[in-house]
Amino acid sequence: MRFLPKRGRRPADAEAEPVSRHAPARDLRADLARRGISGSFSEPVASRLATRVDGLTEAQYRALLEGVTAAYGVHRDEGRAPQPAPAEMQRLIQDFAVELQKLDEGLRLLSTYLLRIRDRTAGEPPRLVH
Repeated sequence: MRFLPKRGRRPADAEAEPVSRHAPARDLRADLARRGISGSFSEPVASRLATRVDGLTEAQYRALLEGVTAAYGVHRDEGRAPQPAPAEMQRLIQDFAVELQKLDEGLRLLSTYLLRIRDRTAGEPPRLVH
């Protein structure tokens, strides 16, 4: 049984009357497949929604399909986070290496300065100040 009537054959009151579906999960999967939704997504969704589609009008059913299609689009796009280009990654790593070299140089200067201070203070005997 098809959920959606063929174009041009819909009675005027089809929008308001609930439609009874004999195999809602199977028909829902078929309608989702026609919308380009993968089976791995449509199987669990159709199973969950099968008990809720009976008694929906055609307009409500189409709205349900639109909602599932939109959710599938979000779900599908979630796994495709934009990845930086390899050239950009290489530039970022090189910039990071330059910054590490600057830090290393600063630590060496600080270490040399502290060694000089230690050497200067270690050689002087304690003095008595009046």
